[in-house]
Amino acid sequence: MKVMHRLAQRALGLIDAWYYRRYKLKTLGPVLFVGRSHYRGPELKFDDGTLLRDNDVIGRLHFNNASIAALGEGSMHRVGFRFAKLMRESLRKLAEAAHNDPSLADVRVFQGTTWIPAHGEVVGFVSTPMPKTWKTRLLAAHFKMLMWVFAPAARIRNREQAEPRLYWLTREALSRNLDKLKVG
Repeated sequence: MKVMHRLAQRALGLIDAWYYRRYKLKTLGPVLFVGRSHYRGPELKFDDGTLLRDNDVIGRLHFNNASIAALGEGSMHRVGFRFAKLMRESLRKLAEAAHNDPSLADVRVFQGTTWIPAHGEVVGFVSTPMPKTWKTRLLAAHFKMLMWVFAPAARIRNREQAEPRLYWLTREALSRNLDKLKVG
């Protein structure tokens, strides 16, 4: 079984590397990548007044799966604590990049996709389920594979659902919640 995990980790690592190059992602701290994309969908208005319209540029957030896998084994609490610390560090890097990087100057909203249910509200993330389509089912299967390969313990892997969710974070919410991102 360990050989299968190592082969799957290597394969997913190659996919991540291809994805990183293909979408011209930038590394933001230990667990996040960011890229640019155009939003396709209905107009969205966030609680802070930020308005997102079809074809607006958004910052696309992606997890660094290899870095997350390197968190290793341990209790759910220990691994969760390590991940939270690295995520706060990455979000601080995102806040710095949003303020200083000219390639993100026109980005008012950041958006990512994950299976992790409803985390991140304390720093301003808004989570919405993705509509049930064949693409969502394919993404759910990909998430199941990621959990099998990267989950630090079987009990975590078996507990998690692979329901793809969209996570939204406005530039305003990121800036407003910067003090909650202190690493320590």
